[in-house]
Amino acid sequence: MIEINLLPEALRPRQGIATDGRGDGRLRIDFWGVALLISALTIPPGVIALWRLQRAEAGELAVRLEAAVADSARLAELRAASDSLTEKSREIRERVALVEQLDRDRFAWPHMMDEISRALPPPAWLTSLRQLSPPPDLAVEVQGIAGNPLAITEFVRTLDTSDYIADVRIVGSQQQGSDPDQVSRQAFTLVLRFAHASASRRVEPT
Repeated sequence: MIEINLLPEALRPRQGIATDGRGDGRLRIDFWGVALLISALTIPPGVIALWRLQRAEAGELAVRLEAAVADSARLAELRAASDSLTEKSREIRERVALVEQLDRDRFAWPHMMDEISRALPPPAWLTSLRQLSPPPDLAVEVQGIAGNPLAITEFVRTLDTSDYIADVRIVGSQQQGSDPDQVSRQAFTLVLRFAHASASRRVEPT
């Protein structure tokens, strides 16, 4: 069978160019093929770039993690040393407090005698010193004679300023001798308690 193409040369379809099937010579573009070609050209480079970026970030995170682990170990050592120093400091404070407690009870009487001797004015002297309660709550009764009432007042005021004596109380005071030609003497009795600088001090006259 012989086919003769009677179309003019200008309207005949060219080889390699697809038409729409109606023979009008218009081009038909394959969009799916173009999309597949673009995908083949862009996706692999994008995947490779993303993989390299993630690898770089993973390396940076590994370096940061290693530094954080080192810092954590160093801080753990410092904390252990700090806890050890805190414990030693607590033990030292407890031992010092114990020694101070022992010294306070042991030297109660020497402190008491020193303060009484320091506070006693010249026109007065002691006749007796009696313990009312033992250390650490040491309390004593002091009896003496003063040349005048002002000496008793001075004695009490000086005792009241001591850091080791508190609660000074005058429990008795009377004049000795009735002869106007003789010097009048005043007998007195005091009660006082051993204390420290933090103890409150007061004088309670009769």
